[in-house]
Amino acid sequence: MGRFFSWEALIPYCWILIIGSWFLYLFLVWKKKSLVWITFLGYAQLVFLGLVLSLIFKNQQNQPTPINGAYLAEVQGFDLEKPNSKENTLKVKRFHRDSEWIETDQLVLIYHQSNLELEPGQLVWVSQAPEPIAPPRNPSEFDYREYLAKRGIFSRQFIPRGKISLVKESSSSTFRFLLTHFREQLGELVKDNIPQKESQPIALALLLGQKNQLDRSLREAFSDAGVMHILAVSGLHVGILVAVLLFLIKPLKLKIAARRFYLVGVVFIIWGYAGITGFSPSVVRASVMFTLVVLGELRERKPPIFNIMAFSALLMIAVNPSVILDIGFQLSYLAVSGIILLQPLILKWWYPPNRFLEYIWQLAAVSIAAQLATFPISVWYFHSFPIWFLPANLIVIPLTFVIMQLGIPFLFLAWMPFVGKIMGWLVGFLIQFELLILSLFQKLPFRFQELSIYPTTMVFVWGMLLIWVSWFYFSKKGLIYFGLFLTLIWAGGRLIQSSGFHSNQAIVYRSADGWAIDFWEDGELKSWNNGIKGEEMKFYVHPNRIQRQWRNQPASLKAMQVQAGELFFPEMGIRIFQDSVFLNQKNNIKWRVWDDPTWKSASESPIFPISQSAVQISF
Repeated sequence: MGRFFSWEALIPYCWILIIGSWFLYLFLVWKKKSLVWITFLGYAQLVFLGLVLSLIFKNQQNQPTPINGAYLAEVQGFDLEKPNSKENTLKVKRFHRDSEWIETDQLVLIYHQSNLELEPGQLVWVSQAPEPIAPPRNPSEFDYREYLAKRGIFSRQFIPRGKISLVKESSSSTFRFLLTHFREQLGELVKDNIPQKESQPIALALLLGQKNQLDRSLREAFSDAGVMHILAVSGLHVGILVAVLLFLIKPLKLKIAARRFYLVGVVFIIWGYAGITGFSPSVVRASVMFTLVVLGELRERKPPIFNIMAFSALLMIAVNPSVILDIGFQLSYLAVSGIILLQPLILKWWYPPNRFLEYIWQLAAVSIAAQLATFPISVWYFHSFPIWFLPANLIVIPLTFVIMQLGIPFLFLAWMPFVGKIMGWLVGFLIQFELLILSLFQKLPFRFQELSIYPTTMVFVWGMLLIWVSWFYFSKKGLIYFGLFLTLIWAGGRLIQSSGFHSNQAIVYRSADGWAIDFWEDGELKSWNNGIKGEEMKFYVHPNRIQRQWRNQPASLKAMQVQAGELFFPEMGIRIFQDSVFLNQKNNIKWRVWDDPTWKSASESPIFPISQSAVQISF
């Protein structure tokens, strides 16, 4: 996940936007201008204020007290099998330090090799202390520490045999983990009844939201085709469940009282399914939206879709303010907003002559609208764009709809031996067919990867889309001026970022076992690798190259071995020996060291260590 600026740096700008929007709000009210603009400013103030409060809370939140002794903890989940260990999460109750017990509620990610089969609610004793999660060493490297911190995890630990023991079952926690146990039982039913092993992880992800068993190749197959959203239980999955349940109302011919009771039951089923799938942001949004739709059926009303979206977003942010920085939350609401606003405009491009083509065109319009709204943030996070997303969605979404139509009843009937086996085989067969289609898309050429995008470009794209949506509702002259303003903002930001990224410089990257150098001079990249493995290069080096638009096909950097373990790079005039950089000429050379999340100036010493994190040398 590439990043080159700090979120905290946005705080003063958000305050300026809040104050400015208030003055503009008061001016519009005083002049009795359009209610649309006043409403828009009201929502904008809520967004800016929520962002500021979230960032301030993040700044003021202290790191938890380090666990530096043996500890007693409660198991939070079932073991997940790994190649050489089993993964789980523990919630520490108290730990022992300096002859005293200290109470806490921290989460620890563990990998243990014991013979124990850990289950939620158990109490365990661990005789060794965990270690804090280290920040990224290199610029634009995926921040695993931040990723775990969003889940409340600040420590992790590898526990060998004999260092963890079961204390007792925690019967008081049974109710809290009821959904977790039920979810695990459903997962076992899926595994037992679907004979195709390669289909089981996809079925767990599609039906139960259990994506932790998906390997990298499966994720890449869906991502390359532009259908990764199918693996995330979201509006599509909840919508299918609700459609099936509401479809039964007509043949049942229920009376008014019974119909209302049935609809209330549908609401409970929606949220029960949301709990089983883990309450992800996309599921909560879809559950809130369809709950309001079902409640509207009770009152024979249909609430406006934007009111539903706003209510679901405010509900999620109120429960967890940091969710606004969650990738799933951002992609989910952007996709739905794009579909609502852009799909009607896209449908006007063509009027199909028959119903079949009309269905295909409507599905295509949904995919195009969602991609237009989400591609800036997708490129920001994932540095790629699935060029074959349209044909892939036209084929895979209907097929997934069939899988879900069969898979949801399968979850309820899998306990029946004969029925469960037949339905499980059919679900597995359809998933295998879907994987075959995705493999064919992976073989197609013209894949857009290693892309980068700047924040000003993201704002420019979304602003232009809003101008398109508003073209027939607002002053065209005002919209043109707004477009010119966005263009100036984009050009200025692009110029500033490019000038900083393309100056002559060298970056020394670090891994656990080695280092590498990138030397950028006059538009040409040269590189030298000393011990970073090929697979590690994708995580430590490639993200920074992509972000700086340096490409990943560098020429070889010249190096001379002065003595054992010492290398001299004549093109840069530096030597590297025993994890330290030595300068031959100090003039006009500046040092900066990577201190997540930004570069920080270093001392003006001709010798600088590179053992801890990356170093930038500007010539």
